[in-house]
Amino acid sequence: MKKMKRIIALAALCALALSGCGGPSAEGALPPGWERTWVRVADLLGVEPMEGFSPSENMDALGVAGLYYATWTAGEGETITNDEDGEAILYDAQIYLLIQQFKESGKAQAALEDWQDRERENYEAGEAVTETHAGQAFTVLPLLAGKESNPYTHGAAAFALHEGGWALCVELLCRDGFEGEPQALLGEFLDGFHYNDG
Repeated sequence: MKKMKRIIALAALCALALSGCGGPSAEGALPPGWERTWVRVADLLGVEPMEGFSPSENMDALGVAGLYYATWTAGEGETITNDEDGEAILYDAQIYLLIQQFKESGKAQAALEDWQDRERENYEAGEAVTETHAGQAFTVLPLLAGKESNPYTHGAAAFALHEGGWALCVELLCRDGFEGEPQALLGEFLDGFHYNDG
C-alpha cells in the first residue's frame, strides 16, 4: 500500500462533485486567535500539537476542488514493500486528516456516509458513537481489526459536517504493538481543533 494511497484514492473519487476554492496558506497572517505552533490546513482549521505525534504532510490533494489533507506520525518509520512492489513507510501510528468543501450540504452528508462505508470495507468496525470535541459533533467509529493485507491493525475514525460547508474525516491508524487506546487518543487530537469561521 503506497503512502497516502487510501486518502488520495478517496480524493480522486470525490473530486468531480466538489466546489472550487483556493489552496492552503502556510505563510502570512494567521487567522485571529491562532498560534504559529498549530498546523494550518487550508486556513480552515488549526490543529494544536499533540504529544507523541509529529506533523508529517500538509498539502492540497486537489485544492482546486476544495480537498485538503494533512498527516501526523508516531514512532520510527519502517520501510516496507507494498503490493505493487513499491516502497512505503509505515509508522507505529498515523493520523490522517481530510477536509472537503462542498457547495451543497447534501453532497457533504453523502461524502461522510461514503467515507464511513469505506472504513467498514477496510476494517472490522465497532458501533458508531457521537462525541463532541472543541464544540464540534463527530461520529466516531472504532476500527477493531484491519482486513486482508492492511498493515494497520486497528484504530478509530471520526467524521463531521462543519457549519462552513465542509466535511472532515480523521483517522488514527495503529500497528500491532502501539501503546495507547485509539479512540481516546483520537478524542484528544480532536480537542485541539480550531475552526476559522471568519
